[in-house]
Amino acid sequence: MNSHFLNGHYRILKVLNDGEKRKTYLVEDVNLPDSQFIVKQLRPPGNNPQTLTILRHLFVSLAATLEKLGQKHEKIQKLIAYFEENEEFYVVQEFIVGNPLTDEIIQGQPLREDQVISLLSDILEILVIAHSYGVIHRDIKPANIIRRESDKKLVLVNFGTVNEAITNTVDNLEYMPIEQVNGNLKYNSDIYALGIVAIAALLGLSGNEISNLRSQKNRLTDEIVWYNKNLKINRKLAIIINRMVRFDYRKRYQYATEVLDDLKKITNVDRDQKKQHQKKLLLILTGVVGCITLGVGAWQLKLPKPLTNAQQTLYQQGVNKYDARNYEGAVEDFNQAIELDPKNALAYNKRGDAYYRLGDYEQAQADSSQAILLNPQDANAYFDRGFALSELSKYKEAIADYTQAIKLNSQDAYAYYGRGLARTQLKDNKGAIGDFSKAIALKPQYTEPYLQRGIIHRRIRQRLEAIQDFDTVIKINPSDAKAYYQRGLTQSINKQKYAALKDYTDAININPKYIEAYLNRGDVYSDLGDNLEATEDYNTILQIDPKFSAAYIHRGTHRFSFGDYKGAIEDYSEALKLNPNDLAAYNNRGNAYLELGNKKAANQDYSRAIAINPNNALAYYNRGVIRTKQKNKQGAIADFRKAAKLFQQQGEKDSYQDAQREIAILQNKSAPAKATRPKSGKRGKN
Repeated sequence: MNSHFLNGHYRILKVLNDGEKRKTYLVEDVNLPDSQFIVKQLRPPGNNPQTLTILRHLFVSLAATLEKLGQKHEKIQKLIAYFEENEEFYVVQEFIVGNPLTDEIIQGQPLREDQVISLLSDILEILVIAHSYGVIHRDIKPANIIRRESDKKLVLVNFGTVNEAITNTVDNLEYMPIEQVNGNLKYNSDIYALGIVAIAALLGLSGNEISNLRSQKNRLTDEIVWYNKNLKINRKLAIIINRMVRFDYRKRYQYATEVLDDLKKITNVDRDQKKQHQKKLLLILTGVVGCITLGVGAWQLKLPKPLTNAQQTLYQQGVNKYDARNYEGAVEDFNQAIELDPKNALAYNKRGDAYYRLGDYEQAQADSSQAILLNPQDANAYFDRGFALSELSKYKEAIADYTQAIKLNSQDAYAYYGRGLARTQLKDNKGAIGDFSKAIALKPQYTEPYLQRGIIHRRIRQRLEAIQDFDTVIKINPSDAKAYYQRGLTQSINKQKYAALKDYTDAININPKYIEAYLNRGDVYSDLGDNLEATEDYNTILQIDPKFSAAYIHRGTHRFSFGDYKGAIEDYSEALKLNPNDLAAYNNRGNAYLELGNKKAANQDYSRAIAINPNNALAYYNRGVIRTKQKNKQGAIADFRKAAKLFQQQGEKDSYQDAQREIAILQNKSAPAKATRPKSGKRGKN
């Protein structure tokens, strides 16, 4: 009978879900009569003691945060308790009696506009609280929104924070934005998912039909195309939803409060439109009386006005199409608007935005330039042109535009951030740090400048400052996988291997498909001699992306480290099939061939590396080793001299001294040649 009890006092009443990595039970607490709870059993992806220790710390931290969050809002599912048994983690949650939103969003039965606005407002109010605690739901979908039976209010359940972190599983891909899939989770990733729910409600789409939205995306921009003229809803609501589901999170609403504010504005739209219609009628009547009074000559002076109205109509149509992600259609309307009014700066500006979304950066730059010519005080036009110029790798020109945008609007944090990125490309580290710092001062919760500033700090060996920046990002958004990953890279450089392991593991727990995190964690495991764990990480990468050549190189280097030279050669060969110009693969395969005594194959690989890049110092050095073994002294000296020169130019002092020492040994006839080892290309660039 004890097998039916969890933590000694939770009796299992029913198994609600039985997954490989996660089970869900309906239970009762035997110490609390007539009480029912939901218990989730989370199974870690392995039983490595070190990994379990890391997960245990993460589990307690995340669960404690969710416990506090549930106490702050009566429409958030409460976390009652959490515990661990037999190296498996459990969370006990409030059982909400009610029906999921899947019962209300039914195929072919669209919800009314007012119902969708109410739905959005209710969930957004919950997200405001959750995000203020640094918690991102991660799994917003109709099944996780419950209409509570007692008061008919919507309750948000099943926060994915703990689930993803422990089980390394990600569901809900239909509702998930691209940055979340790529491990760059944002607060507005929740806003995107909620926007998809709203679209499903307005169109009457079942859960199975949501995935079809992906096939309706614009091929060039990846924006969802769902709104059409036949859909009888307030156009402003469509614009709000479009902004919620923007493909690029930077173009999306940043905060739930922003969406709420815009939703409140449209509740009185009908009344405002009626007032505006009445004013227009009065203006028309006044104009007619004036025409009659002034006579035919004066009436002819008013002829251009219909042209202005037509131009305005076309411009507005273009804006509507732009907001609906129909960028090609928007360009056509803006073209006509510009033909009617060649001095319409707004039309040039907006057409440039559309071209940018279509990937035509040259035309985007040209339109922004025309907008600036017509209105030199338009900060946004300079800002837009800066983006286009950056995409064209014209970083100096982009910096000049961002600078002008800042002069016109000194409070624009994004302009400072954009300029910082451009300066980073030009290796102006000091200037970039200054810009990122200014962006942070203007917008302290904006995490991207901290992240980029941290990367530069690491690059210039200010590692403590780098870690402080990454710490700040994690404090603002504990679910930012990139911050953990970047901090892990910094810890690795600082030789803090176990700290790096924890950071890479945290990044992977947040995003189970974070290839770079697996790659670097595998390298640390390899350095620590944890062969099985390292191999598992490299294998996982190749399961996620079989064409990720770096995984073969890293696994090959790992195999080489414990003497599996044949296995290493197989991996390097696979990498070369994917990238025939991979220098590290040729260098390292040559080393493996040499260990197996195949000098001819080794020599061929080093020579191929040199043919691809005549400035590859490693290949010259290694070929010098081969020639030394082949008693080709003059050839070996020539290779070592070339390697020494290149090492010196690259600032690699130790390798330069190694090459010089080999030359000295070869030139000293009385000194025996030592058994020189080839230099490794390591694992290549990650």
